[in-house]
Amino acid sequence: MRILLAEDETELANWLVKALAQSEFQVDWVADGRLVRSSLKATRYDALILDLGLPGLGGHDVLADLRDAGHALPVLIL
Repeated sequence: MRILLAEDETELANWLVKALAQSEFQVDWVADGRLVRSSLKATRYDALILDLGLPGLGGHDVLADLRDAGHALPVLIL
């Protein structure tokens, strides 16, 4: 399973990546909401872990954009 992690706090993101990798998930990490869009266009993900307080483009806007575009990607909100 491939997961996109959108989290701007480096320490938390590193911990989550490590924990998810130990459970054999492939994790890509971005720290800015604007990078979520480009990552989703470039790669097929099975889920998104989304921080609502992202710089650049907030998590609420990222989620609204996803749903407006018809994406049914599962999203876990931090």
